[in-house]
Amino acid sequence: KELLLAGVEAPAPAAGVGAGEAGQQHKRTPSGSVAIDLGLLSGGLGGGGGQSGSGSVHDDSVLADVLGSLELAVGQHRTAWNHVYINMVGTTVDDLPRVEAAIASFIHLTFEDLRRLKVSCVEVRVGGGEVVALNTSGLKFKMTSTVFDQSLGAPRLPLYPLLDKIQRKRMICQNLNSTYAYDFPEIFANVLAESAAGIKGKSSSTAGSSTGTYGVRRLVELVLEASPTASNLPYGHSKAGKLVEVERAPGSNDVGMVCWRACLNTEEYPGGREIILVANDITHMSGSLSPKEDAVYRAAFDLAVAEGLPAVYISANSGARIGLDEAVKAAFRVAWQDPHKPAKGFKYLYLTEDDFEMLGANGRVVANRVVDEATGEVRFALTDVCGGQGVECLQGSGEIAAATSRAYKSTVTIAYVTGRSVGIGAYCSRLCQRVIQHADAPLILTGASALNKVLGREVYTSNAQIGGPRVMGANGVSHLIVPDDVRGVSSILRWLSYIPAKRGGPLPFSSPALLAIPDTIHRPIGFTPPNLPHDPREMLEHFFDRGSFMEVMNDWGRSVVTGRARLGGLPIGAVAVETRTSEKTVPADPAFEGAQIAEETQAGQVWFPDSAFKTAQAIGDMNREGLPLIIFANWRGFAGGLRDMYGEILKYGAYIVDALREYRQPIFVYIPTGGELRGGAWVVIDSSINPEQMEFYAADGSKGGVLEPEGVVDIKFRREDLVKVMKRTCPAMQKFGSV
Repeated sequence: KELLLAGVEAPAPAAGVGAGEAGQQHKRTPSGSVAIDLGLLSGGLGGGGGQSGSGSVHDDSVLADVLGSLELAVGQHRTAWNHVYINMVGTTVDDLPRVEAAIASFIHLTFEDLRRLKVSCVEVRVGGGEVVALNTSGLKFKMTSTVFDQSLGAPRLPLYPLLDKIQRKRMICQNLNSTYAYDFPEIFANVLAESAAGIKGKSSSTAGSSTGTYGVRRLVELVLEASPTASNLPYGHSKAGKLVEVERAPGSNDVGMVCWRACLNTEEYPGGREIILVANDITHMSGSLSPKEDAVYRAAFDLAVAEGLPAVYISANSGARIGLDEAVKAAFRVAWQDPHKPAKGFKYLYLTEDDFEMLGANGRVVANRVVDEATGEVRFALTDVCGGQGVECLQGSGEIAAATSRAYKSTVTIAYVTGRSVGIGAYCSRLCQRVIQHADAPLILTGASALNKVLGREVYTSNAQIGGPRVMGANGVSHLIVPDDVRGVSSILRWLSYIPAKRGGPLPFSSPALLAIPDTIHRPIGFTPPNLPHDPREMLEHFFDRGSFMEVMNDWGRSVVTGRARLGGLPIGAVAVETRTSEKTVPADPAFEGAQIAEETQAGQVWFPDSAFKTAQAIGDMNREGLPLIIFANWRGFAGGLRDMYGEILKYGAYIVDALREYRQPIFVYIPTGGELRGGAWVVIDSSINPEQMEFYAADGSKGGVLEPEGVVDIKFRREDLVKVMKRTCPAMQKFGSV
């Protein structure tokens, strides 16, 4: 798990040779060492002389070799907690600052690659000192420099310590492309701190000193404490305890579900906003869910509902726990047909008389008393093993599914899927409705290997093939796909930035001047939709505060665009129409012979079953988030062909009416310039559906009607009408009289 580079010789540049030229002249020695200039340890890193500029690592640099070697090693061996060691010979302690600066620039520019390659340490030996950059949590490198006592001569290299308990847990999570549960609060703090730094850099006069306080203001872990009044109830019963605050070291949990009450200082709430954060500990029993985990999860979501706080679920699990009775597993014996020839099979499995006396109590096993004919030994032949964990885990799964459903109806629920989410874990993620998925985290009901055994052949190659982002993003289960956990947390925080701190609270305000692209309320939109097919996102970017639009479910139901944005600093939901033709791909299931990929073309300005369902779901989510809504109406109607009718277009179109009728915030229906609204599309968004909340607007140049002209003519101007007009207006036809 270590990458050991050969010694690197670093002579001073020759007279008359610039640092940049010396850097270009480095070459390998016969021993494998590389002669380079210290000022360009990383070749083209940041430009010559350590100046920033290139923003990349030169292909011919030593540190580029590090990345290349890591790509090969990690790709072949799938290692984690990797260690990079560079020994620079011929250097002195005076070179330490330059080496430290070069390594810092290298880590800054290649951090995403180093994290993807699971590098935990970069160590560089320089003469009488060393530079060590540690990334123990997988979130950021912390660099230290050490100068050795030169009077003692060359120091003896210290032994590398064994990984401690927390580091081993982190390594397990790295191998699963995830982050240790107890490190997620630190990710929240880091993302908020970076956000504050960005705001302060854009507008120091506006940000003031408050930006320095952005982060996790207060974090307290919650554990389930047994209730004295329910001492006779098993741990995991819905009334067996309540959540209490504790202070304990990370990794002290004995249950694979942990939760916190977190107070976050954000741009919208500099004084702090609270959330309930729940996370699977995938290092505990592979993240499987037993009644103990179910009890913590259920109590956390019930707490969020009771206080009206957003609930965030970090989903990394293996589904409901399948437990065996370990004591029986270790004690049972085998009665062979022929003890000398086990290949002939066995008669039965049994427990000895002493083991049965100990294990047979409370119905843990069911057995028949047997006396061995050869030895006269009394045995108990097993017929059933009832110990371990079984259907009680399934019952607990049903309870947490119900708790998640209740929470979605009552407050804001967000699920982030990392590592993997299986069975009930996948259901709970979906029941949160707002799902953010890590690109390498499958969201599945059953693993590929188990399905292959059921099918009797090797059909599926990986879990990602079944429930990866290409599946879950395209079918609308996952709203956002992110490449790593840092961006996953960033997406969670951005989503929360549109949502009130508590259920029914005021909308959070964010000054347009502090956006990624500073904006002002008083400006012309500066965009007129063309009459030709165009990208509606361009209109949304101009209409709302610049850079504030966050699209969700962009790979599903592509004839509709949904998301959240800000208008004058206030959050608002948005539904717009794709005017261009889009493609829908239905993957071929390898479990069915002859299955082929199906490509469907979907016309613009038309609701199809998937986009109608997407519209209804987006409206329902925004309603529960307490957001006003604007619908940029530009539909010609619903698709009504055989495939669409079979695909339940009527059902999903009706869902839109249901969602709008239940909406409790203002709804603005706006037909933009050049837009049109016809037939059933008008019906399902007419203001009469919810007159207390809905208002209808139309821009100059927009159109509305029952049917398109061709359809009206076909229905209302039939052959007999056409003949009458011909006779009335055409002189040639009038000669025929009444013929």
